[in-house]
Amino acid sequence: MARWFCRKGKTMAKLLNVVGPATAEDADKAYEATREPHDRERLIAIRMAQQGDYTLDQIGYSLKRGRATIARWLKAYREGGVEELLYRGHGGRSASLSKSDQDALMQGLRSGRWRTAREIQAWLQKEQGVSLSLSGVYYWVYRLKDNR
Repeated sequence: MARWFCRKGKTMAKLLNVVGPATAEDADKAYEATREPHDRERLIAIRMAQQGDYTLDQIGYSLKRGRATIARWLKAYREGGVEELLYRGHGGRSASLSKSDQDALMQGLRSGRWRTAREIQAWLQKEQGVSLSLSGVYYWVYRLKDNR
């Protein structure tokens, strides 16, 4: 018998009971194995959906995510299990400095070639052909400083 949840008297939403390629124990093991908050959040959503006591809206509300996001996570889980759920292959934005530009910047930083961020900015524009804001220069100097 299907259970229904009525929210604010507007619509009746069906409770989820998600079955996928992974068991609840697999999801629990993956949760314990990761420390990444975004991975844990996705695994919590799957566990809530597996319990059969929540709707998409309720899971989204408890995790502060939209209904469409939860539905996308459930689809990924159904199609490929925990691995597909946790895979994020979009990669994000590409780096503003190529690997060779980063290496050249690193070499210059190691040798003490520049004294100011403006000097680095001018060098990048003139010699590397890269237009970078001062905040971008500071970003790269900070990011590369651990590798010096």
